[in-house]
Amino acid sequence: MFRIFLYIYSLLFVLLGLLVYLPFFAVQSVSGKKRSVLFPRFSLPVKKPSGAQTRVWLHAVSVGEVNAVRPLVNQLLDEGYTTFVSTTTATGQKIAQEHFGGRATVFYFPIDLRVVCLQFLRRLEPDLLILTETEIWPNFVTAGAELGIPTILVNGRISDRSFGRYKCFRFFFRPLLEQMSHFCMQSKLDKQRVEEIGAPPNRVNWVGNLKFDYHLDLTSEKERLNQVLKEILKVKGDEPIWLCGSTKPGEEEILLGIFVRLRKRHPNLKMLIAPRHPERGLEIAGLAEDLSQRWLLRSRLNGESEASARSDILILDSIGELAHVYGIADLVFMGGSLVPTGGQNVIEAAAFGKPILFGPHMENFREIAKTFTDAYAALQVDSAAELESKLSDLIDDSHAREWLGRNARKVIRDNQGALDRTLRLLKRYL
Repeated sequence: MFRIFLYIYSLLFVLLGLLVYLPFFAVQSVSGKKRSVLFPRFSLPVKKPSGAQTRVWLHAVSVGEVNAVRPLVNQLLDEGYTTFVSTTTATGQKIAQEHFGGRATVFYFPIDLRVVCLQFLRRLEPDLLILTETEIWPNFVTAGAELGIPTILVNGRISDRSFGRYKCFRFFFRPLLEQMSHFCMQSKLDKQRVEEIGAPPNRVNWVGNLKFDYHLDLTSEKERLNQVLKEILKVKGDEPIWLCGSTKPGEEEILLGIFVRLRKRHPNLKMLIAPRHPERGLEIAGLAEDLSQRWLLRSRLNGESEASARSDILILDSIGELAHVYGIADLVFMGGSLVPTGGQNVIEAAAFGKPILFGPHMENFREIAKTFTDAYAALQVDSAAELESKLSDLIDDSHAREWLGRNARKVIRDNQGALDRTLRLLKRYL
């Protein structure tokens, strides 16, 4: 019966691709506006590896997942495993190349069709497949099982939205999950959910979130970047920076309005806003323009040559820099939480010991949000008005900012260890 459902899934996958995505990607490629990531997913661009080393293939979707598994990949490489890293998005590919290029083989994840997945697997001949978070692709998992390759989910999580969909199609997902070897889940709730969907309980472990073990590479180049950004904003010692990270559509207009009102009471305040999708930089600049605010786009800065241009708002429309830029913030608002899009992860900002605020919509990071709020390591607000009030209070109270920041760092320390627990489970299959 599962085979029949798998054929139906594959047929719908192909039809959807032909009718919707293929024309879209074709237009992208022809116009040259954006390099398509579809076609590299049909054919593996690397040669068949040689040598007898154990081979591990780890898949991370985009930037967040690549950063989360970075310590894991580095540990596998340090221990001598031949390591392959695949991504789905172009931004994830760029960051993976920066982090692992030269040590690991980096490429795009295959399109989820059986013949394509088998081609990739037979070429690479991996001894272990590692998927991250919720990247459970039916044909890929089934192809791996057919070839006798163990498949493990690491840093696994099941969001509210995904859980509802998975439960509706449990008849399909139960036999699919039974083909997987192990599940390393972020929280007790994630463990409970994946078991309810159909994962065998004896193969599920709660190991914690790998992102707590993520350590930034604080190189002199990155430190210099932050110094340049401060110079561009003309920040002095008494001028606080409010960083809004990973913001979503419908949210920036609210945040910019709060900034304008806060500036009346705190005229030295600066704003650094980083949209979740960097290509929206100009759109956000237009919103700032409507409010008569001086702004700069990070992508248009030419090193230090434009540092003389004064701006109160810097729009970080770049890839891979936000994690480091948290270091110059005095206050952090985590985007995607004032609008119902599920929120974003606060761990990177917390690692710098920053006072963090987020809105009511943290459904995708419910456990992490609760961990921080219970420890008085972050503030959750119910509305834009409350956010504005809390920000104003914190700007006036440096001791409260420092207290929240210390608590945030303590939460990071207290929750580390997922990397070691995950590695112990992986080595059962290596």
